[in-house]
Amino acid sequence: MFNNSFLLIIITAIIKLPLLLTRNIQEDSFITWRVARNLINYGVMGFNGEERISASTTHLYVLITAFFQLIFGEYFIFPLLIFSGILFAIGSLWLAKILFPDDILKRGFFVVFLNMLPPALTASGLGMEYGILFFLYNALIYFGIFKSKKWAYLLFPILLLWTRIDTVIFLGVFFLADLIIRKKINYLFILGGILGLVSVVYFNYLYFGELVNHTITAKKVAYKNLIQNNSFTYFLYQWAYYGGLIKKYSIYTFLAFIAFLILLGYCVFKIIKDQSRILFQTKVILIAVIVFALLKITIFSYFKAYFDWYYWLPRVFMFVVILYYLLHFLPLKKKILIPVTFFITFCLYSFQLLQSYTIGYMEERQRMQIAADIKDDNVNMKESILLEPAGIIPFYTNLYTYDEVGLVDKRINDEMLKDENFWWINSVKRFKPNYILTIAKKPGEPNSRYAIKPEDTAEFDADYKLVKVYPIAKIHDNAPSILKWIYKIRPIGKDYFLYKMVK
Repeated sequence: MFNNSFLLIIITAIIKLPLLLTRNIQEDSFITWRVARNLINYGVMGFNGEERISASTTHLYVLITAFFQLIFGEYFIFPLLIFSGILFAIGSLWLAKILFPDDILKRGFFVVFLNMLPPALTASGLGMEYGILFFLYNALIYFGIFKSKKWAYLLFPILLLWTRIDTVIFLGVFFLADLIIRKKINYLFILGGILGLVSVVYFNYLYFGELVNHTITAKKVAYKNLIQNNSFTYFLYQWAYYGGLIKKYSIYTFLAFIAFLILLGYCVFKIIKDQSRILFQTKVILIAVIVFALLKITIFSYFKAYFDWYYWLPRVFMFVVILYYLLHFLPLKKKILIPVTFFITFCLYSFQLLQSYTIGYMEERQRMQIAADIKDDNVNMKESILLEPAGIIPFYTNLYTYDEVGLVDKRINDEMLKDENFWWINSVKRFKPNYILTIAKKPGEPNSRYAIKPEDTAEFDADYKLVKVYPIAKIHDNAPSILKWIYKIRPIGKDYFLYKMVK
């Protein structure tokens, strides 16, 4: 069965289908998908009609998504997610060919097990660009570093940087890996990186009038005061939270991550120590993926990049080394090793499906419902909404959108810079959105993002009325028993308040 690469890819695609049924899609995916739809409808890479703005973090994925929308129309999401899962599987197959060049059985188990792990499921099946990114990462490793194809050193750095600008971290690590393996500077690799970086920055400057994606600038402005705790202890908790699978800020999460790193270090030690079975090239590649993973986790945690999807692929690469050690070193008979590994992997797989179901259930009954309620008013882009986040609701309502981070409209960031305390009410007065959606608290309540000056309270109350409340407790209470139990352990979601302009 594992002799046939096509069949192996099909198996991994089938494995991921249950994830799609959970209806869990990362919110920011809808931002990229709306940018792609805007490109089709208006011929402009933007979010609101003919306004140019780099609201998506990835240019290449926007183009791929636009292609899928042209082919499948409004039913593009499932085909796109399946395509992403297939790309991830192909990338894992290339990696397996490096790690197990002569053992087809181990290669097949490696691909199946890796694609079942939680970070692999989220990276390839929740709608973000990380399926294609993993594909491109491993394409560079396989065709460039492993097979020494000169064209790979030129092509894949360009595609990587057009997918995400932060892939420069990966390119830097693997440039050093290539240097260690070949004992000489790869000038073609340098040229590929320079062409990729210069082309995407030059495109941003010419098309959007900015050097980096606006999302970076907007988050820097909006999240300036988001995290009040800047202690080293809190950084370590964040580092462990995003590096591992346990989603809780605590000393126990930190200790669990340290234990995982000790296990990882032991695996790396055994790999390096082996002098007979593992090629020097393979050792360098494995060490490089670990260095990349830990470097990205540490850098992004330090700079307070508090979004879980940034860390999906680093987690995948850490599991790559663990899985390689299990299949290559563990002194157990295959008849014992494979079932035990499968059982552990299946438990993690089931854990991720359940976690995705808890999120998907909530999204279907809250933000998707909000979008449906607004659509009942027969809205279009001539009307507007101010909300956070700018994902599901703007995508399905097609309203002109102002988001509270300023990802899709720079003028929100202008208001934040002018008045960081009352930017929200100032934005309401300036833009006069037809709809307003607030999270957790109503406008004017203490300790909320929606501070209102006393002199503006009467005007707001006269202009807007609260039309519906979407309490998260009601969703939790009406959930199936297993989800209700999970929500009690780890409550997710907040209340939403929908306001409409009084005409």
